[in-house]
Amino acid sequence: MKDVPNVILVVMDTVRADHLSCYGYARKTTPNIDRIARDGVLYENAFSAAPWTPPSHASIFTGKYPSHHLTIGKDVRSKEGNTSLAEILSRNGYFSVGITYCEILGLRSGFERGFNKFIEVRPPSISRALCSRELIRTLIYGQDKGAYEATKNAIKFCKKSYTKKEPFFLFINYFNAHTPYDPPRPFKKKFHSNLNQPRFYAKELLLNKLSGRTSENISSRELDIRKLRWIASGGGGFTFAAKQVSISEAEWEVVKSWYDGEIAYLDYMLGRLINFLHHKDIFDNTFLIITSDHGENFGEHGLAVHPLCVYDSLLHVPLIMSHPDLVPKGKRITSLVSTIDILPTLTELLNIKLDETIQGKSLYPFEDREIHEFVCAEYGGLHTRGFQGLKAWKISPKVKSALEQVDRGCKCIRTLTYKYILTHQKEELYNIRDDPLEHVNLTTKHPEIAKSLRRKLEKTVDISYFGPEEFPQADERDKEMIKRLKALGYI
Repeated sequence: MKDVPNVILVVMDTVRADHLSCYGYARKTTPNIDRIARDGVLYENAFSAAPWTPPSHASIFTGKYPSHHLTIGKDVRSKEGNTSLAEILSRNGYFSVGITYCEILGLRSGFERGFNKFIEVRPPSISRALCSRELIRTLIYGQDKGAYEATKNAIKFCKKSYTKKEPFFLFINYFNAHTPYDPPRPFKKKFHSNLNQPRFYAKELLLNKLSGRTSENISSRELDIRKLRWIASGGGGFTFAAKQVSISEAEWEVVKSWYDGEIAYLDYMLGRLINFLHHKDIFDNTFLIITSDHGENFGEHGLAVHPLCVYDSLLHVPLIMSHPDLVPKGKRITSLVSTIDILPTLTELLNIKLDETIQGKSLYPFEDREIHEFVCAEYGGLHTRGFQGLKAWKISPKVKSALEQVDRGCKCIRTLTYKYILTHQKEELYNIRDDPLEHVNLTTKHPEIAKSLRRKLEKTVDISYFGPEEFPQADERDKEMIKRLKALGYI
């Protein structure tokens, strides 16, 4: 082993821990990640610092909670006042490359700061040459939200780095599990045998473009494929949250099968990268971290998609670390940890001194010990989110009010036993051990516990700050960011 290991950080966007087979999920969604977990350390109680992409990634990159790094609420850009993980590693001899499909993490978002090279991958389009491999692949299998391109770029970069003496840091954001849930063939029907679809995606695309119809169908008279596609697009999730549409258990099962297909396809692509690293003898000198920025709601608490809340359906994320020499093999750790711990773990592992104060703690040397008495998470609220998906409806003030009540700022503190949530309107307290789905609010029954947790929350995060009232619009960069948020359906 070389003195300094390479570092690969994989963030699987919108992947909740309980949908990975290595976390006990009944469906075999992640065989490749399962193998990594068996050869490394899996954290059973890892939680994100925020329930959606920009603040969560900012916490991963800075080791701080959102009200400290200030990427919160409508302020979605990574702030220059924070030193990022890429900056730290680049200053200490690493060649750093970032790869993302997610537009709000892309170029001019602030998240590219510190990387020597940053790649914002885009899926192949019809405007490209018809003979391009990527386009042909898309017409056969369907769009994949850049996973193929991201993996190809990652392999290309690792291949070039193989001959260099300097270590590399590679960050990949895989966007597959984000809405719309529409995995490429054959992954869309992998977990739902009643789905019928054309053999080639080109037929589906052509029919959709020419007539607005779909040739996909579900062999069940009770299920409407158009409604299922609407739910899976994300728009239906907001109408559901606003109580404007009902979604049955059977409908959720189909939608979740498509979501699981997205995760399985992501795992397949990740397996390609891991196999390449093994083949080139790079893997044995690579510290690999696999995690997620947040999860997803599928009807829990009357909610769908994300962010909208700080329940565990959004905050409980996978965290797996692997290295043949530096990490114990096949260890499952129950300690309470946070994604803000990734940065200090790496800096201690690599013997890098931090020049600023952070809130995360190092997990090295990967023992099952108490890391945190509690962890926190924050959501600033967007308040305009979801209205785009309701254009077909005549949006009454009542519906708008319902959405704004759902899309509220909230903060939480969580121990292994209790979870306390603070919003503008109310307080919530749950016994996580007895009530893991967070159904029974114990605030009235145990006011002393709620009060104690609130005091600890106040000392850890700024409970009064939920971000600016409006999206910043000072320059062209901010206008571009707002355009990207709209394209993704966030506003």
